Amino acid sequence: MNKFLNITVGGLGLLYVLNDTYFRLLVKFYLHRGYSSANAEKIANSTNIFSIIIILTILLVIFGVLAVISNMVYFMRGNFIFKLFLNCVAMSMPFLYVRNIWFSIYELFFCGIFIYYIWSLKKSTLNNSRRLLPQNRVIK
Repeated sequence: MNKFLNITVGGLGLLYVLNDTYFRLLVKFYLHRGYSSANAEKIANSTNIFSIIIILTILLVIFGVLAVISNMVYFMRGNFIFKLFLNCVAMSMPFLYVRNIWFSIYELFFCGIFIYYIWSLKKSTLNNSRRLLPQNRVIK
């Protein structure tokens, strides 16, 4: 359940980053076409992307809190601090939103953390499966 919650938080965070990027690209596209910034945001928001971002934010906070509680219960497992950091970075993303390059760097930072978490899960799964495989011993 712990892995599921952490992966869910990471997946919701990635969806949030993708929706935010899509919204920014739409606004830039309409600004490039000659619309004012207010009209460009209004047209880009007509695709209901803002309501999707709000739903993602609510889900991200709910699953993030559950993941933090789950990580606190299983604090003896490896990467405890890293998992808490991943969840806290993901949950704070919607509330730190600003329109500058620093937030884009923050989003990229989150994506890097989540990719590292997936990589470490894959690595630990491979190590666990190697330990479970019987050793090939030659009988003399």
